[in-house]
Amino acid sequence: MFIYNDDDLIIGTPRQAEYQRFFSEAGMLAIAENKRLGIPIVYIEDGNVIKEYADGRKEILAKARPKVVYNGPLVIELPDG
Repeated sequence: MFIYNDDDLIIGTPRQAEYQRFFSEAGMLAIAENKRLGIPIVYIEDGNVIKEYADGRKEILAKARPKVVYNGPLVIELPDG
């Protein structure tokens, strides 16, 4: 069985920009539809998790945890003994 991740195949190609544009537009349409239906949206802004209601009110739900990316080797130091 051959399994692949399409994301790996488009990174750095002209299709990447096309896909990004498509997903961004889909996201904006989903947000507009939620607002139309009165469903709040939740997102991260300035390090805060924000819940925005259809009437424009915003509520801070929590502080967002920073994303930590580590690309080096995993090194675990053990005590001598």
